[in-house]
Amino acid sequence: MQGLNPGQRWIRHAKLTDIAAIEALFDRARQVMAEAGNPRQWGDKYPFPEMIEADIRQGHTYLLVDDAAQEAQAPSTSPELPQLDERQGEHERIIGVFSLFDGIDPTYVDIDGSWLDDDPYMTIHRMAASGLGKRAAADMLAWCMSQYRNVRVDTGPKNYAMQHILEAQGFTFCGSIGVHDDRDPLMESTRVAYQRHDR
Repeated sequence: MQGLNPGQRWIRHAKLTDIAAIEALFDRARQVMAEAGNPRQWGDKYPFPEMIEADIRQGHTYLLVDDAAQEAQAPSTSPELPQLDERQGEHERIIGVFSLFDGIDPTYVDIDGSWLDDDPYMTIHRMAASGLGKRAAADMLAWCMSQYRNVRVDTGPKNYAMQHILEAQGFTFCGSIGVHDDRDPLMESTRVAYQRHDR
């Protein structure tokens, strides 16, 4: 990416200094899900602070950003596919966050249904949007698919908005998986699982 265009979005790795902003995104995501009738996907604590920090330290967390914080009318979308660029804009806005993992995800081993295949894959977890721009989830998913051909992701059974976005982005519903974490008893234990494999 050459110069910083305020309306252009890009992807960068999250830093420890981004933790407060990321926690605010997750707070908003929990509120939006609760208002949409999906209060139990993330309960009232997930993602947990130690999980957020560990993801960043291990290089798993990415941010979708632009440089339009000082614009009178900040653009709500970008016509271009975001590219990976580690620069930080002077007037940066965080549009979205997600974590990306390589290798076998233990929660995906047992599925009520079947995955598209058993080929090596990447997994997306903890995706959330700030509400500052349209198509944030679509942009993050599109970037992941531009980097990796085989991607799996899960969401809540009542997260109809995310299910719609996944299907619009070419992901296939594969079945249901179980998750369990004693740290938040309000969090539901079932997820619906999706996969996209571009051959």
